[in-house]
Amino acid sequence: MKNYLKNITLGAALLVLAGGCTDKFEEYNTNQYQIHEADPSTLMKSMIETIVNIQQNDSQMMDQMVGQLGGYLCCSNTWSGTNFGTFNPSDSWTASPWNTSYQKIYGNFFQIQEATNSTGHYYAFACMIRAITMLRVADCYGPMPYSQVKKGNFYVAYDSQEDVYKHILEDLGNAASVLYNYYVSTSGYAPLGSNDPVFNGDYSKWAKLANSMRLRVAIRISDTWPDMAKEAAEAAVSDPAGLIETNVDNAMMDCGTQTNPYQLAAVSWGDLRVNANIVDYMNAYNDPRMPKYFNKSTMAGKTDQYVGMRTGDSNFAKGDAAAFSTPAITGTDKLMVFCAAETAFLRAEGILRGWKVGDKKAKEYYETGIRLSMEQYSVSGDEYLAIDKAPTVSHASDNVQRAAASISNTVSVKWDDSDNSLTGKNFQRIITQKWIANYPLGLEAWAEYRRTGYPELYPCIDNLSTHGVSSTRGMRRLSFPYTEAQNNTTNYNQGVAELGGADNEATDLKWAKKN
Repeated sequence: MKNYLKNITLGAALLVLAGGCTDKFEEYNTNQYQIHEADPSTLMKSMIETIVNIQQNDSQMMDQMVGQLGGYLCCSNTWSGTNFGTFNPSDSWTASPWNTSYQKIYGNFFQIQEATNSTGHYYAFACMIRAITMLRVADCYGPMPYSQVKKGNFYVAYDSQEDVYKHILEDLGNAASVLYNYYVSTSGYAPLGSNDPVFNGDYSKWAKLANSMRLRVAIRISDTWPDMAKEAAEAAVSDPAGLIETNVDNAMMDCGTQTNPYQLAAVSWGDLRVNANIVDYMNAYNDPRMPKYFNKSTMAGKTDQYVGMRTGDSNFAKGDAAAFSTPAITGTDKLMVFCAAETAFLRAEGILRGWKVGDKKAKEYYETGIRLSMEQYSVSGDEYLAIDKAPTVSHASDNVQRAAASISNTVSVKWDDSDNSLTGKNFQRIITQKWIANYPLGLEAWAEYRRTGYPELYPCIDNLSTHGVSSTRGMRRLSFPYTEAQNNTTNYNQGVAELGGADNEATDLKWAKKN
């Protein structure tokens, strides 16, 4: 509590710029520097752990099970036959990312809001964390309660898809400004300290993450709401706080006393293997990052190879699936939140769109993205950048899965100087290489696959969908939690109407590629 008093007093003395969320919650007629029971610095830690889930069960349900739709990992358990991989998850499973995110964010969020009277750096920080977490929810479901959520009431009106992203962008932009100004004004004082498992309280790095996330969101909505996207992207790039542009600034989550959830699921539980999509693409490119990403298989005759598992298989023995390659992740490895390579790829696409997001050409940002990713994993990218032939990505049947497949809609790595359009191969190159660099961020990969159609992924082996999900296009969203239909009926119906299609996994979100 002494630390909280020190932080509040320091903030008052320096007249730190107040930050407000987009949301207009009820007003509190209290002294904003009054001591409250809740200490925001300690409340923040569990909120931060929602931007990628540390907790093992939450990670499995959201980042791994749903995330496998992005082509990085594959769940190697059948769980009674109701799975995301076969496009027939149970209602409780599709509800989990929504329910978990709301429950884990808002309990502490409202305490911080009340303790700070909705002002100052702690509140701006809490709004930023909420925005990053709820971006994942919006990307999964579409319209959702955001601006109208109040303490004690989650059953409120849904924001439209456009408004959700608008509010998220505003909260990220405000946070970047408030946190950076606080950092500068206090000569780098770090009020969160050890309660920050990502940047150890360094607000300047959090401000960079907020701006980089703004750029990610802008690209996500670029085809659907281009004016809002362009404005947000250019504002993020020109912001004095800067962006995540070097690997030193990468946002990496320390799991603390908990075991890395990917390692736990793969090794201890046997529930997770590497997806054939990412393995086969990287094999085709002879990618030097493979030993950093994957362990070699234990499959008879293939112990010198990386062998990924095809998703959507409804008939395999868990024990047999154990032979597929596992993620090369240890129990103490940090979880990636955002890397510098992604920033470079986002800027490359922005340049192709004609946005003012840098003084370099798209080619330079693209090649910078590849080099940054190679540097992140301590390998050389010179030979990789020179690959000028588009490979065929293929998968052979093995003694576990009879699932041979091939993909010819691929691109070389080398940039084509004659192609500067959003419909050409260079755009596909940007998305493909960003996809490889962002491993294992499955939810982000799934979102970008739905937005662009790249990279092409193998079709589902066994499509058990009852809602018309395409085997080749895959699931397009998650259905709203059944509790919303039961307990928030009027607003749920309004959300479905705004969705523009049935509340199921075959309906595209507004920013998704429709073909």
